[in-house]
Amino acid sequence: MATPFLRSLREGLQGELWAFGNSRAMHLYNGLSLFERFIPHDNKHPVTFLDNVTKLRTLNFARGVILPHSFRSALLFFLSAMGERIGYGKNKRSPLLTRVLPLAREAEPTVEHYLTIIDDLGGARITETPFLTVTDDEEQKFDEAYMDIIGGPYAAFIVGAQYGPSKRWPESHFSALADMLVSEYDLEVYLLPAPNEGDIAQKVYEGVKQKNRVTVKVMGLRDLKVCLSRAQVVVSNDTGPRHISVALSRPTVVLLGPMDDVYTRYPSPFTHLVAADVDCRPCNRKKCDRDHECLKGIRPEQVFDAIKEILRDTDAPAH
Repeated sequence: MATPFLRSLREGLQGELWAFGNSRAMHLYNGLSLFERFIPHDNKHPVTFLDNVTKLRTLNFARGVILPHSFRSALLFFLSAMGERIGYGKNKRSPLLTRVLPLAREAEPTVEHYLTIIDDLGGARITETPFLTVTDDEEQKFDEAYMDIIGGPYAAFIVGAQYGPSKRWPESHFSALADMLVSEYDLEVYLLPAPNEGDIAQKVYEGVKQKNRVTVKVMGLRDLKVCLSRAQVVVSNDTGPRHISVALSRPTVVLLGPMDDVYTRYPSPFTHLVAADVDCRPCNRKKCDRDHECLKGIRPEQVFDAIKEILRDTDAPAH
């Protein structure tokens, strides 16, 4: 969701734009020509932290924009003696910043939260919709690694959620939906868990009747991006990969659980939200005391109806 901010910053910048962050996440930005260089920061060990302080001091940056709200990220730029340090004053970070942006009084979308920095800098908003692309090299590497996926149409399911169980649609619901898509549209279905979510995907697979058409695929972020970019439709819990598929212009059905969707709101014709009509939603809580009514209440038939509308608009052939 940072790409609208990054594109707007890039277009108005007189100088170079470098990125500093997790190297795994940087796969997302391949092909966008946003950065001159990237400095990886992949662990939180104190020695690594101090090494990065030294590296950033040597590079002598004139300005640093801090998107994360963590105290640690602001401390890193402070110790690096950057000429200007811009960010939000959350988590008692204000003394570490030279330019403190006030937090909104009410909940606001993350995209808007970032773009407000562009407004404060006097720049122009180039876009308000997240976007990504897939490079030829990424396509080639994916095809070499996943020969079995090359071919017919498929649906992709994001069955996990790094946030935890409160954001996960029941495994049995995913299983029922997979069978519906195989029967009605002759689609292959790929279950795409994160590396630590294999047990969740396995439970979904065990509940599927037509197991010869449903496969679990555990992928790194680079290959996940390519896989989502080729899907006829993506069905996802309210978690990170939903934004990847939408940014790649793939129709994505998002299963809304306890979180207020205002935080993830931005203009896009590819986002299709599905939620249960329960009075406790959104609660923004990680633990539920009402048996996860908000997610259990989203029936597989309801999601299938949403997918039928999507596939009808994209002229996908029914079986």
